[in-house]
Amino acid sequence: MTSHIAALVQQLDSKADESYDARAKLIWIGADAIPAVINGLPSLGGFGQLTAIEVFEKVGDPRCGPALIGLLDSDNPTVREWAAMAVASLEIYGAVGPLRRAYRACLERATPPDWTEPGGIRWALTELGARTPVVPPLTARLQPTTADNAPAGLQPTSPRSSTTWPTTPR
Repeated sequence: MTSHIAALVQQLDSKADESYDARAKLIWIGADAIPAVINGLPSLGGFGQLTAIEVFEKVGDPRCGPALIGLLDSDNPTVREWAAMAVASLEIYGAVGPLRRAYRACLERATPPDWTEPGGIRWALTELGARTPVVPPLTARLQPTTADNAPAGLQPTSPRSSTTWPTTPR
């Protein structure tokens, strides 16, 4: 069975039809196929790695976490993006540090922030609870507040407010 699974892993890099058939069979085999997919991952090209990531996500086995984290350093930006999104969907919290490094690497490569790779990494960090909202200082100054910390210009609506509203006769 192991040689059959290894052959399926190598087919992940084949033409689309063969690759998708191999992917479906590996998903059907399930967790028993994961070690062979992990072992075969370095020998796969970009297409095969992307298909392997799909197998990891569908099977949902946490043993693939280290392999997915390793793919964050791939030469292929799509592989890096898909790996980032897979670690988030599989809730692999140990990937937060490597995801942050992958995002810094995007910045160092001057990858535009609206491209899919940095967007996928930011999404993964958000899903794993590792992002905090950042308000630029200039933007923060645009929100003047009153003494009770409500935005200026808004009237209190709470019944506990000390403001008395005038009533107009009808």
